[in-house]
Amino acid sequence: MYKLFKRAHRPGVLEVQMAGACDPGRNRELNEDAIGITDAPDRGYYFGIVCDGMGGHNSGEVASALAVELVSLEIAEHIHDVEVSTLLDRAFVRASDQIDAQAEINPDAEGMGCTAVAVLGIDERLYVAHCGDSRAYRLREGQLEQLTADHTMVQEMVDNGLLTAEQAAVHPYRGRISACLGHGKKKHNPTVREIEFWPGDSLLLCSDGLSDVVPEAEIAALVGQRDIRDAIGRLVEAANNAGGPDNVSAVVLRRRV
Repeated sequence: MYKLFKRAHRPGVLEVQMAGACDPGRNRELNEDAIGITDAPDRGYYFGIVCDGMGGHNSGEVASALAVELVSLEIAEHIHDVEVSTLLDRAFVRASDQIDAQAEINPDAEGMGCTAVAVLGIDERLYVAHCGDSRAYRLREGQLEQLTADHTMVQEMVDNGLLTAEQAAVHPYRGRISACLGHGKKKHNPTVREIEFWPGDSLLLCSDGLSDVVPEAEIAALVGQRDIRDAIGRLVEAANNAGGPDNVSAVVLRRRV
């Protein structure tokens, strides 16, 4: 299991703890997920991202790694140049274009792409961006709230009143995404929103290898662990104990002050 631990701390202003893990799961030979965590207190921002790759051969692994690298780089280079939501939108689109460009020059990588969910914080302002079915959740006072709506055909049916949320959760086509980075025709701009991040709040970014197999009540209990490094380990363990049918990735951020 691959783990990261960072802390962003500006005394008297903000303290955010961050941890992440990326695990292949129990039934996949390749790990096509990728995560990234950036702590740049000297530049006034912190950032986390989870990507879930797809495509033949090892191209899903390439797509997710490219997305993490390119989105992170775009943010680092232009964090103070443009408005935050515009920056996230531009970072996702440029990563998507580069994934498609890579696929064009590599016949084995045709159709590669990835889902992505990211959080970018500048002091107390926090933005979530996503494309696909990787998710963001917020835990506040023991209550878990899903902050993102999946970009999937099934979610569109829920939005149009054709399915209930309960039916969507077990629908056989719930994994058919309608937006992602790369993958040609399914490419779309991300959904970006500003959220509140209060002292005591925890945020979870995860791939569907976690959210598809671990019930939300259990996710809430695990994210709420005192040590977020322990929370990350237990989240991955819970997904694997549920069969680990897919790669499992998670990033947790917690505001302490």
